Amino acid sequence: MASMRSSLTRLLLGNLADAPVAVRERMLATVPTTPLSLVFYSITLIAICATTVYVSHYAPWAWVWLSLSVTMLAWRGIHPWLARRRGTPQPLLGIMVSAGLSMASFGFGSAASILTGDFALTTISLSGAMGVVAGLATRWAALPRPAIATMVLTMAPPVVVLMSGGGAHMLAAWVIIFVVVSIASFTQHNQENLLAAITAEDLHRRLAHTDHLTGLANRAQLTRQMALACQELPLVAGGRGRRFAVLYIDLDGFKAINDNHGHAAGDEILQRVGDCLRQSAGPEEMVARIGGDEFVVLLRDADALTARAVADEIIIAISREHRINDGRVLRVGCSVGVCLAPDQGREPETLLARADAALYDVKNQGKGHTGLYRALGDA
Repeated sequence: MASMRSSLTRLLLGNLADAPVAVRERMLATVPTTPLSLVFYSITLIAICATTVYVSHYAPWAWVWLSLSVTMLAWRGIHPWLARRRGTPQPLLGIMVSAGLSMASFGFGSAASILTGDFALTTISLSGAMGVVAGLATRWAALPRPAIATMVLTMAPPVVVLMSGGGAHMLAAWVIIFVVVSIASFTQHNQENLLAAITAEDLHRRLAHTDHLTGLANRAQLTRQMALACQELPLVAGGRGRRFAVLYIDLDGFKAINDNHGHAAGDEILQRVGDCLRQSAGPEEMVARIGGDEFVVLLRDADALTARAVADEIIIAISREHRINDGRVLRVGCSVGVCLAPDQGREPETLLARADAALYDVKNQGKGHTGLYRALGDA
């Protein structure tokens, strides 16, 4: 079942299935229509269906079309409303199914209108159907496969009826086919352009927030996250809030690696160190590279004991032999300075400076250890 669902999802998403999660979510967010566009579409659809009922002298098929359209529009409006009430994401699949059925109903209405031989009904229904097809090219630009499938479902019935009429009707059917194929091609091209634009924007955002070598957060992102963490600190001792610890890591012996083995080897070591920090800190914690061989880890809900334990684990993980890609085995160490918030500071700059001061003390005492910041006069 899971495999079938995955295959169906990939079929619907197309090349979007291979896009980064953030890009895919941005693309899919463009599919649901705005309330204003939904209102305009609803009024237009109901007006066309009601006019068809009147012009056809209240034919049963016209009532069926009107009833189906009203039902699908109600479904389309209720789904997002219920999601907002529950605080859940908009049900994209439900929205698309209801919208697709509503749009495809134009095919039924158009085919029935053509069969009546009434010029007014044919004109109204076909113009509405072509408007639906054109709207799909923009509203569903992120998902060209479902959009094109809906276009086919919408226009196939009237095209078949026109083809069966022969003569000028067949010529009209070929014109409709050409227009639909052109719009479908535009939809595919529009999706490719939209995907390229959102992908480039996402890459630019990530580059602005991450270190290009290790993929860790950079100093700017670290400062932002620390500022947010500081806002959650308890206002008074014992108050409610989330405490955190700042671990300032500096590599020991890294300069010798660069001098003796080259900067390419040094870059590989930095990448390995980044991996070690991620594994030691855990996936939920912020890890940043803020300088050449300087790193910072933010530990949420951490006291002095927890911070020391994680710092010691980091030292063990990093201070070992690392085999780089060319087969050489290199060794590097590290020292860690620790500062606790809010006990030792409430501002990002203060906390970083004090964690750095603790690191400096460790370095002076022989490196390869963990040190907790102590203010002047602390025991």
